[in-house]
Amino acid sequence: MAVAAVGGPLGYLVGGALSPSIHQPAAESITAAAVANPATNTTHIVAFVVASYLLPVGGVALAWLAYPGRPWLATIGGLLALAGWLPFSALTALDDLTNAMDGQQALAGLLDRFSTGPVMTSYLLVYVIGHLLAYVLLGIALIGRIPRWAAWSLIASSPLTIAAFLVPTGARQAVGVAALTLLVLGSLPAARAIWPSRRASTALVS
Repeated sequence: MAVAAVGGPLGYLVGGALSPSIHQPAAESITAAAVANPATNTTHIVAFVVASYLLPVGGVALAWLAYPGRPWLATIGGLLALAGWLPFSALTALDDLTNAMDGQQALAGLLDRFSTGPVMTSYLLVYVIGHLLAYVLLGIALIGRIPRWAAWSLIASSPLTIAAFLVPTGARQAVGVAALTLLVLGSLPAARAIWPSRRASTALVS
């Protein structure tokens, strides 16, 4: 669980930093994927796939760590994290589908209809609402279990992620990477506290 707690956000950070496009229309996403460096684009997909397995487990791990001090917040936050991260695999598959279109602009309309249809929209809404609320609640619940700066890093990652959806296209990747960096930094002390050899001896941190 300790590996998942930090490995999931780290995989998301690597994949997000190397992604050819972030929240762009289908035509632009197809073009960006076609001209992207094949090695970095493949790394972005691999990192997202790894993250898709680790992030739900990592959210539950944070809830487990927080549970002794604030059981209700930990439970709600853990359930939201689990629900919020489960659709991440579908969003990763959408990136892979964009790569498979191999720059064919004739397929942009199909990709737009698919990515904005009811199924993908429901996945996106559950992902956004679930994981953003989860890290606010889990960050609050973890105050006293991990250093305060780490708990506040988890909390602050959520509003910064929202900002990444709102800023101009050219700034989205930088803001998103900053939010994920906060998530990774906040998860590191949590992973140390979860690690089996430390769990029994972990004291409350003021």
